[in-house]
Amino acid sequence: LFDLQKTTAMIRERTDHLKGLKIGIMGCIVNGPGEMADADYGYVGSGKDKITLYRGQEVVKRAINYEEGVDELIELIKDDGNWLEPK
Repeated sequence: LFDLQKTTAMIRERTDHLKGLKIGIMGCIVNGPGEMADADYGYVGSGKDKITLYRGQEVVKRAINYEEGVDELIELIKDDGNWLEPK
């Protein structure tokens, strides 16, 4: 559904400074939610060029275009008050 290594690198590059925050990145909706049970946020492939965002085990946004996924994840983290600007 998407290049997992590339996507992980993109998310890590933008969020690595957020120590203690767990982001689960899963390639498919079938196993994703169960395997990221202890994550604060989840980024899960959900169709061709689409992702679903989770807050813990709760779906918060569906059918997000892959190109917008990382920005949407950052916005979710900011909206929840868990974002710190990189130093």
